[in-house]
Formats: sequence, structure tokens, C-alpha cells
Amino acid sequence: MAHRLVALLLTGVLAAGCGDATPDPNAVAGNNGIADVGDDDARDDPDDSGQDLEVHDTDPADVRDNADGSDAAPDLDPDPDVPGNADADGGDEPGSWDNPVRITALPFRFDGDTRAAPSHSADQYACAPETNEGGGEFVFVYAPPAPVRLRIAVDDVRGDATDIDVHLLSAADPASCTARNDVSLEAEVSAEVHIVADTWVNGQGDVLAGPFVLTVAQAQPPEPGDCLTNPIECDENDLPTPNGVPEEPVGLRECPAGMAPVAGFCVDRWEAALVTVNPPGPWSPYAHPGDTEVRAVSAPGLVPQGYITGRQAAAACDNAGKRLCTDDEWLRACQGAAGQTFPYGAAHEPGRCNEGRTCHPVVQYFETGADWIWSELGHPCINQLPDGLAPTGSHPDCTSDDGIFDMHGNLHEWTSNPTGIFRGGFYVDASINGPGCLYRTTAHSVGHWDYSTGFRCCAD
Repeated sequence: MAHRLVALLLTGVLAAGCGDATPDPNAVAGNNGIADVGDDDARDDPDDSGQDLEVHDTDPADVRDNADGSDAAPDLDPDPDVPGNADADGGDEPGSWDNPVRITALPFRFDGDTRAAPSHSADQYACAPETNEGGGEFVFVYAPPAPVRLRIAVDDVRGDATDIDVHLLSAADPASCTARNDVSLEAEVSAEVHIVADTWVNGQGDVLAGPFVLTVAQAQPPEPGDCLTNPIECDENDLPTPNGVPEEPVGLRECPAGMAPVAGFCVDRWEAALVTVNPPGPWSPYAHPGDTEVRAVSAPGLVPQGYITGRQAAAACDNAGKRLCTDDEWLRACQGAAGQTFPYGAAHEPGRCNEGRTCHPVVQYFETGADWIWSELGHPCINQLPDGLAPTGSHPDCTSDDGIFDMHGNLHEWTSNPTGIFRGGFYVDASINGPGCLYRTTAHSVGHWDYSTGFRCCAD
């Protein structure tokens, strides 16, 4: 399961075979600071105002059971008065659209299995229209007594044949979906919401139904610790062009410039930077391209391009005579012929790649851990902080067997997947959504961008 608005609470015990709901008194919240700052697909607030709803990917491992390993079982309160879609096969069963589980206490834990889901009527959601969620689903409803910041995490054991995603809805209707994620989310919630845990169907038509654990707790903002001092003078108008117009090195073994061969295709050896096309010239790696026509370049010692959408990345590769890598190509380039978990081997070795920055750059730049900073993830100064984004190739030990640099950490890298996938993690977190090359974020459309989103190109 691989970074926006979610509120979930569950109580009680569902009908036999559907799932068990348990409050979790020891749940704690975490935050890795991934949130939508821009999205050309307008997955924004329900009133279509274009204002992004603040949601962050978080780590499901932060939610734990009681200290003695026991569960305290509250009462389930299905709400027959909540309107919903007519179920094709769920009827009035608790957890169906017509009879969602009403959540009454926090923190909460729910153990379920979508192979015994009460409903199978929602195949897609407005917040992710290109994603097939055609398996079974559980539906919940929560009305907060006061505004609250909530955290929800779903754990379906990464790498197995189960893939359960969570969705936030403003009503009991998939068309009202405002956010989706497949690992965890945080959000401020002030009005009644519906939450759906639904089953993903892959491109081969396999329904990845199975057991999962859903946890919900009141979230806390990240602890800023000793990181409340911004060490640089920088504002939104500071857009330096440190790369100039670089010359790409000759490609290896008949690949295009800046590329190396990998299993029958070519891959950029370094994360991409940008130059303008007409007129040719430098481009700031700290600026969102907008409508500017740009071209991808791959060379060592450059500041790689963040702040870019999947669509813009694809266009920049196309302007360079290349294309975005498919998911399979990206994984092969990262894992090597041996299928290693990390570019350099089977086990994690701290310090080899640019990951795990101690001070969160957003907290550090704005000198606060307040909620409002997570709507400012497009600020150009974030990637200009020291000990953050690294020049391409500056971590020589973070290299794959095929000579590809920085595929773990530094920047998230878009792939060509039309549903919106970026891989590899970035310099703050490269582990929450999977280890090493298996890190995958699917929470955003190809129109999303923030300081952490980058790319590299492939070619035939």
C-alpha cells in the first residue's frame, strides 16, 4: 500500500465475519508533512473553491494496541437514518451504504476483511476517477462534537495480495469523495463525514480483497523540537537558477545523453533538472513550471527539479525526446537485475542515500509546527534550506547496479502511471510508504505538485 482529508472513528463489533471494532487507548499521531499544495485535477474542497484541504501521509505503525495487548470493546451504533446509495448486495447490513457504522469514540481500531464486506456497489470515486475500487467496501460515518484533527491509517501488509484504500466523503455517495489514500491521512474535520475502506482492483483485473487493520485517533501537529530557527534569508520571490543551461554527458552504450542502459531501455542516470525551450535558457529548480514550456536534462551536480506535476514531468521528458518511466521500468532501474530492495543491496544502510532529514524543512522554514504550514508546501524556499535537497549524484553510494543515482530519497519521482504514482521517497521520508525501491505514493493525481515531487526520464 503506498501521499488528503480523512476522519475515521469506529466502535463496537460488526456482524460475524465482517470485522471487529476496537478503540485504541494508546494510539499516537505522526506526520511526515506530505500534503497537496497544488493539483491540476482540482481534488480540493467540496465547494469547488479550489482551496486545498490539508491532509498528510502518516505512518500506520504509530498506532498501537493497549499496553497489555488487550482490546477494550465499545458498542457499535449503526445509524439507520444516514442516507446513502442503495447497495447492490449489502442491504441494511452494518457497514453498508444504507447502514454505515456510526463512530462514537476515539482512539479506535478496526480489524476487518473485505472478502466479507457488506457492500460491493462503489467502483470508483470522484477524488480518484481513474482508480478501480471495484472490490468490497466498508462504510462509516462520523460527526465530530467539535472541530478536531484526525488521523486514519490502514495496514494491509505491504507486498501481499491485499490492497485496501481509504476515502473521505462529504455524503454517502462516491461522487462526494474529497480525498483518498492507501496508507494513512490526517485532516481537520468540523462537520459530519463518511469514510469508506474499499478494495483496489489492479490493471490485470485482480480484486485485491483481504484482511486489514484500520486505526483512527486524534492527531497532533508534529513536534518541532529544536528546528524552529530558519537559517536562511529567503522569500517567495527568490528563484535562483544555479544550474544555468547544463551540458548533458554522453549517454552510455548508445543511450541518449545523460542516460544508461537497463534491461533493454535507457534511464536518466540522474534526477532531472529543467531548462526552458523557447527561448532556450535556465530554469529555477525551485519554481513550479506552470504553463512554461520546459525540457528535461540529466547531468551530475545539478539541483534537481521539485515543484512539478506528473503531467509537466511527462511533457518535459517528451520535449527531450524521452518519456516518463513506467512503474516496471522504474523498479527495474532501482532494484537491478537481482531485484534488491535498495539500489545498493538487500538491507537498508543509513547515510548512503539522502533521506531522513532530522528537522522537517517546512517546520524549519516557517519556524512553527502550526497546521497552516501544510498548505504552503509549494514555497520555493523550502528546498533552499541547507542539508535538504542534494545536488544530483552527490551521494555516490546511493547508486544502483546499473549506475543510476538517487533512486531512493532526495526527491519523489513521477512515473507514467495515469492514476498518479511517484516512487522512491524524498529527503525527509523514504520509508513510510515502503522500504527503498518499494516506496510508492498513490494518494495524488498527476496534477499534484509540491516541493518534494521530482522525476527522471526513460527512453527506448
